[in-house]
Amino acid sequence: MNFASDNAAAIAPDILAAIAPGETKGRRSPTATTAWTKRVEQTFADIFEREVAVFLVPTGTAANALALAHLAPPWGQCCTDAESHIATDECGAPEFLAAASS
Repeated sequence: MNFASDNAAAIAPDILAAIAPGETKGRRSPTATTAWTKRVEQTFADIFEREVAVFLVPTGTAANALALAHLAPPWGQCCTDAESHIATDECGAPEFLAAASS
């Protein structure tokens, strides 16, 4: 396994097999209007026993940056250990996206 980046590793065969038959004809909206997104939302709603909104993103870095931007305002801060994943592996993406959203 290559843990250097979530953008460098190949897709797992089971994941590829699951998404291969997906909706592939024409353009699709990036919003929560597809059957796939609605299915994911229903799965999370079942887990958390409440209605939820799910926003699918292409990478773990994007998910982490968006989560941190949601938790702290642009003038706020998130405290973490100097060796945490956010501090060492996200390459400044959370800081960049937080500044871009202000």
